[in-house]
Amino acid sequence: MDLAYASFQRAFLKETGLDLTSYKQKQMQRRIDQWMSRHGLKSYNDLIKLLQQDGDKREEFLGYLTINTSQFFRDQKVFDNINTLILPQWKKQGLTPRVWSAGTSIGAEAYTMAILLQEAKLNYSILATDIDEGALQQARSGVYRENQLQGVPPHILGVYFTKEGEGYRVKESLQRGITFRRQNLLEDPFGRSFDMILCRNVFIYFTWETQERLLQDFARALRREGYFISGSAEQMTDPAKYGLKRIAHCIYKLEN
Repeated sequence: MDLAYASFQRAFLKETGLDLTSYKQKQMQRRIDQWMSRHGLKSYNDLIKLLQQDGDKREEFLGYLTINTSQFFRDQKVFDNINTLILPQWKKQGLTPRVWSAGTSIGAEAYTMAILLQEAKLNYSILATDIDEGALQQARSGVYRENQLQGVPPHILGVYFTKEGEGYRVKESLQRGITFRRQNLLEDPFGRSFDMILCRNVFIYFTWETQERLLQDFARALRREGYFISGSAEQMTDPAKYGLKRIAHCIYKLEN
């Protein structure tokens, strides 16, 4: 690693609380260099000064780094399996599930889960967290452009959304069971006794050591027989190491 980037990592951690050493270095450095080039910045020191002086650019940069790619019903197969394999069990048990959408971005995943749970006539509570306050602001507003809703079936769109201007707003009944909160997965404490944790398409940006630590923390945050949902590019090679068993595509169950 070059000394200039190592110095930037330390300054950035002090400035934002985000530890870039936990991310894959080549991938992250390439993204940062691309952003600097786009904004005419010639050094990492110039970037740090900009983040200190311009709050809007700071939020823009943090949002860029945390890669807020999200959509409703993303990877439909995963939600189909949740709907057929898990929700009927919860309903039979009379459970009021506690669900955590970690790295929720703009909230599409959390609202998708709320739709499934309401369709199954289950009471629930969903915690939705992300490090990017800008993404969380959109999630709390519940307002989305049409192109952000491409995965939503028409009958679901009619029941849970209201047309507003050029986009749609989620109905208040869908928002009621969701709490949106800022959280740094690398630093902040995890809750406990969740029935399901979804952390999808977040791990791929972290080093293997960080992935392993987070998986251990997520497993501890589940109740026994709780479910962990990963991204399609984040399949675990040894889920038993964390007390988990793969039961379907991207779906793991805590067994001990």
